[in-house]
Amino acid sequence: MKKYLKKYALVFPLLGIVLLFHNCQSSTPKEVKLHEESNTTTDIRSSKRINAAVIVQKVTFPNMPFAELIRLMNLTKDSSPAALWKTISALPPLEQMKKDSFDIENPLQRMELMLVPLRKMEIKFDQQQAKSDAEGLTYRLQNYVNYGKSSGEGFLANRENEGINLALNFPEGKHKEFAKVQIRINPKEYMIDKTGKTKVIAGITCQQAIYNKIDANDNILPKFVVWKSPRIPKGINLLHPYVFDEKEGILEIDAYLNADENSLLRFTTTAVVEKKFEPKDFEIREAHAKLDGAKDQNSIEKNVLDVVFH
Repeated sequence: MKKYLKKYALVFPLLGIVLLFHNCQSSTPKEVKLHEESNTTTDIRSSKRINAAVIVQKVTFPNMPFAELIRLMNLTKDSSPAALWKTISALPPLEQMKKDSFDIENPLQRMELMLVPLRKMEIKFDQQQAKSDAEGLTYRLQNYVNYGKSSGEGFLANRENEGINLALNFPEGKHKEFAKVQIRINPKEYMIDKTGKTKVIAGITCQQAIYNKIDANDNILPKFVVWKSPRIPKGINLLHPYVFDEKEGILEIDAYLNADENSLLRFTTTAVVEKKFEPKDFEIREAHAKLDGAKDQNSIEKNVLDVVFH
């Protein structure tokens, strides 16, 4: 395990930032229009509930100096760590300060970058179940939940070698987050402000909730801003990288990795496409053996890291 961490301690975080540059440049004027914000509360429960759909999401670090880095660096020709460091050193001092808000020398933030689904995040859902398909820098993940039974299963595989994988089963009534690639947020640790603000995300009007950590000395994930809608089943929240106990389906999460506002990590919905599904659409890839996801979390966490860092 240690050799994997040493091997990828520098290269993968930098490659992750490179990918983020591309993601951040892909926003279109249409997407901006879909994120209009209002200071007044509207009757968002007047809209019909969406029974089944595909949610398409993307992950960005909005407050990082990506545009300037793209201008300085031709990523198609040279995306090596050395070239990236050279480009960062050429940034103006104020832009370098923004870069410093995400500390890639910090093991926790480096791990965060490795585990978030930077390449892909999609969720299929109906009124009984949901399935996510996600891709990080080094892994592919399928995660399934049955809302009513509180059961599910998951499959995690290394991107380069899918023979290196981990399969989990969550028995009825014992569904939990997928260790390491999901973090459950304890509402008792946060002051939660239902602000009444609304914003349209991918054509759906959402309401805002702001989470601020009660312990001012705890700078790990000190703040979240979530946008949610009763048109979306709350069961999909069990598949987000950060799991919240909200009564409405969440379509956007702003996660602050530390006290610096520039550390913002955003999971936002770019499309919600209504669609009918067949039972096979919610199937998870078969595996020879499955671990009990509700037991032995330490062993599961180790196996997750073995897959991600192999």
